[in-house]
Formats: sequence, C-alpha cells, structure tokens
Amino acid sequence: MVILRSVVLFLMMFLSLSAKAEERLTLWYSHQDNSFIELLVSEFQKENNINISLVQFDPEKIKAEILLGAQYGGLPDLVIFPSDFIGLHSLMKLSSIPKGWLSPELSQKAMMTAYVDDKFWGVPVIQGNNLLLYYNKKLVSQPVSSWHDIIDTKQKWLDKNILPIGWNYLDMYYFIPFLSAFNGWPIIDGEISLNTPEMVKALKYYRYLSEQKIINPECNYTCSQSDFIQGKEAYAINGDWAYQDLKKAMGDALGVALLPTVDGNVMHPMSSTIVLSLPNYNRHAAHKKNFN
Repeated sequence: MVILRSVVLFLMMFLSLSAKAEERLTLWYSHQDNSFIELLVSEFQKENNINISLVQFDPEKIKAEILLGAQYGGLPDLVIFPSDFIGLHSLMKLSSIPKGWLSPELSQKAMMTAYVDDKFWGVPVIQGNNLLLYYNKKLVSQPVSSWHDIIDTKQKWLDKNILPIGWNYLDMYYFIPFLSAFNGWPIIDGEISLNTPEMVKALKYYRYLSEQKIINPECNYTCSQSDFIQGKEAYAINGDWAYQDLKKAMGDALGVALLPTVDGNVMHPMSSTIVLSLPNYNRHAAHKKNFN
C-alpha cells in the first residue's frame, strides 16, 4: 500500500530529527476504521523500539480537542485528522512538513490536500472520505434512487416510529452534495462564493427536507449513526470511513448505495484525505534548522 509506506517513511524522518527518541509517542485520531490505524502502528513498531499510545476521539470532538490542547499546552506528538483541518494549522500549532519527507509515490492530488500557505502540514494516509447512502436490508428490500422516493414513502416509516433517513444535518460536509445537485460550489476561482442563486436554491431545498419530517435535524453524527444501527432509521448518509463500524454492527443487514438524486440531478460528495500531522514539532527537534 503506497500510502502506508509513505507514513512509515514519515515517522522514520520524524524520529531521526528528534532530540531524544521517546519511549512512547502519543497519537490522537478520530478515524473509525481502527484496523487501518492498528496496521499503521504495527508496521512502524516492527522496525522500531518506540511504542505509540493511541487515543481515539469522537469525529465531532477531535478538532476542538486539538484546539484546546494547543491553547493550554496539551498537544500529542502526532495527530491523524481530515485534511480540511489544515486550514487551522496556526491555531492548532501544527509544524510544517519538509517536502522531502513525503514519498514520491504519493499522487500530486493527494499531496496538495495537505498544502496550504506554501507549505505542507501533513502527510496523506487515506484518500476518499466520500459520502454514501447506507440502508438497513431488514427494512429496505430495494434502495431508493431519489429524494422524491424518500418523501413519497415517509409515512410508512413514520407509522412504524422509524425515521426515513438520518445524517449529520448541521455539518457543512453533508450539505455540499445538495449544493452540487443545483450546479453550485462554495469556491469559485479560488475564492469563497456563497451569495449565489445556486446556494439559495440548495439551502431552501435542504430546509424543505427537514420540514418534511424525514430527518431529525437536531440529531448529530453520533446520534444518527447509533439510531441507524439500532434500526431507528431506514437510511443513513455517512462516509466511507464508517463502513467497517457499520458492517461490524449490522453484518449482512447493511446495504450501500449511491446518494439519491435531486430532481434528476446527481449529488456529488466532496472527497479529501486523512493526514498525519505534527503538533508543535519543534519541541522535539534537536536541529530546528533542518525543519525550516
């Protein structure tokens, strides 16, 4: 696996410039697929006498934990998080990564997800983060293909005290595919652009879905995933990162499909990478000049 080899190389470079190899490093992460994180640590520890202590956070909480850690001096040695956090590199006290630490086997597209303000702030470890439509096969024999279908059949679910669908309604990442279905996007020519007719249409439609009572807009990520696993939701929108957890909990009852269309228009989910970054690396470095 190219990305895995890249991470092991990255960790080796990190340790080679440390003032003193710690007996134990601490790594914070929120990725739900523990098997990958465990494989990463296992591959690294095969060739090193360094133990890595893993601390997993709820996906909704890790950003706040890092920001608090940066403010009050409680940062870990390593963090794994979505590349969209990179924009907060200053507040998170992330240290820039020399390009030479990145494997040449990484694609340019993947590398650029960790590139902001003319510097790299992490190494990509996983590509994807696409949103999918999950469904409970015990409740659904044939998944819907449009939002009209979900709305038209909502009453049969509500009569059974089951929500038709759930997702993290208040999270921007879940709104963007709806915007794309109206031919909109939040960035135009490199600039944030929110005041557009497409944005207005998408926001109105997004609100319309909550008004149809097909979703509980107050239910956050953890709540929605839990309700789906317990059979309280027929469908759920979640990321590919959640597949292993959902499969483990639901087994053969888990179904996967494409996101529903909006008036015949395809929804395009965003994609990104998960990156490994160094908070406040300079406290480890013996030769800071090598890091600048």
